[in-house]
Amino acid sequence: MNRRISKTLGLSQEAYLFDSPLYLTKSLLAIATGYIIGKQFPIAQLDMISVLLGVMYNLEPLNRTGVRSGVSQLIASTIGAAATGILVLAFGVNVFSISIGMVLTLYVCLKINWRLVSPVAIFTSIYMTQYIQVNEAGLPSIWLTFRLRIIALGLGVLIALFYNYIFSNLYYRKFAKKRLQYANEQVLNGLIYTAKVFQRTLPRGKRGYIQLFSQQMNDLDLVYSNIEALKTEFTILKKEVKLKEVNKLQEIAELYRDINHLTYDLNFLLESTPDVVLDKELELSLEEVIVVLESTDYTNSIVPPLHDLKVEKHYLDIGNPFAERIHKICEKVNLVVEKLQHLQ
Repeated sequence: MNRRISKTLGLSQEAYLFDSPLYLTKSLLAIATGYIIGKQFPIAQLDMISVLLGVMYNLEPLNRTGVRSGVSQLIASTIGAAATGILVLAFGVNVFSISIGMVLTLYVCLKINWRLVSPVAIFTSIYMTQYIQVNEAGLPSIWLTFRLRIIALGLGVLIALFYNYIFSNLYYRKFAKKRLQYANEQVLNGLIYTAKVFQRTLPRGKRGYIQLFSQQMNDLDLVYSNIEALKTEFTILKKEVKLKEVNKLQEIAELYRDINHLTYDLNFLLESTPDVVLDKELELSLEEVIVVLESTDYTNSIVPPLHDLKVEKHYLDIGNPFAERIHKICEKVNLVVEKLQHLQ
């Protein structure tokens, strides 16, 4: 009963491996800080929505600093707000100033990063036409509106960057290792699936492997890019010791991608030769790989002893394509364990 309640109310294993509990904690602290500090600034407390939105839009769900993203959003918002404000001063609030202001804001976003349009900048453009502030004389003031939006947003961004930085530095090692644990589990799923297909406990020739492995390839690319983002930020911040360690962890992530591709190749070969019977020794080699990866636990720092996984030479001499790929998988897994041993 307790297990069922825990499963219903708790987060998934994937969410834990992608630091969702830490993100919730970080959000709690950042929002509380944003509210408390925002209330201390006379101009910011007039627009707590912008402060809190600035916090949450720039708070990284992954444990990295997000400096570049935060600065880019602030620049895009500032330029977009200025352009929209000038249009409103010149033409008033009408369909022309609203639409052209939005287009200019989007243009600035795409100029900074063509892959991403900042929702913060979009909100800022709308804000400048729909939430115009009134000055002490009771007159609409674009300058006051601009200052209010940018100061409140800037405060939120700074608070988010502060907490991103703190959590990134405290938990960067766990961040990378949790991603590798996820990668290990994904690769294991592919290997176990392949072993079952070879043993005919799963049907052959159904092309079910394509969907499985395409999703796994995307997941492993995500893990690699997450670690790459962390590596980039440590490079910018000149954190050489942490960068060196993250580089080693990224090498392991790359090995997992290679193993997954080789496992996919085994299934592709099997599709073209569905009647092939894999020699027992090759099946055992694949099972040994599975055992080694099953005994690897990054979250609890459990590293298996060094192995000499391999395929017997006579299989390679006759050019058996299945043996060649299983042998390469063995070599890659040996390298994973070796690199993990050096990290201990």
